[in-house]
Amino acid sequence: MKRLVISILFEIGLIQVLPLGAEQITKVAVLDYARILSAFYVDSAEARRIEKMKTNYANEVRKLQDEIQSLEERKITAMIRGNVRDELNLESKIQERKQYYQEYVRIKGNQIQQAVTNLSSSNELARTILNEIQVVAETNGFSIVLKRSDPNLLWWNYEVDITDLVLQRLMKTE
Repeated sequence: MKRLVISILFEIGLIQVLPLGAEQITKVAVLDYARILSAFYVDSAEARRIEKMKTNYANEVRKLQDEIQSLEERKITAMIRGNVRDELNLESKIQERKQYYQEYVRIKGNQIQQAVTNLSSSNELARTILNEIQVVAETNGFSIVLKRSDPNLLWWNYEVDITDLVLQRLMKTE
């Protein structure tokens, strides 16, 4: 009798345990990759170089705009005085400065954009971030990690957002 009870309990235990082992639940996490890039690499040398480029760019643009405005004011003054020669001379200078301004904005703007793109697509940077994402995902039982910016991602619960956990790990490795 004792053997029968043990046998029945054993079978009941197997029946309850076996379905659990066969069923695997996929947990999905969400990550704000852009936030990680901006927060983690704000203090990097490359980020500081880009910020300096942006500051110099803004200062130069402001200087060129002021210069063009000053020339236009001088041209108006020459027109009022009836000085046609100065007016034509200033008009020529204004056009020259406007053309330089447009070229400067185009070229420097592209250089800054390229530097930002290079920073965010750096192989070392991507490798470091991906390693930390993997550690956080595996530690917390996530099988899939999606970018929050993915247009196919319609909704998620903020409980599955691992951005802060990844940032914490990245800050520790710095």
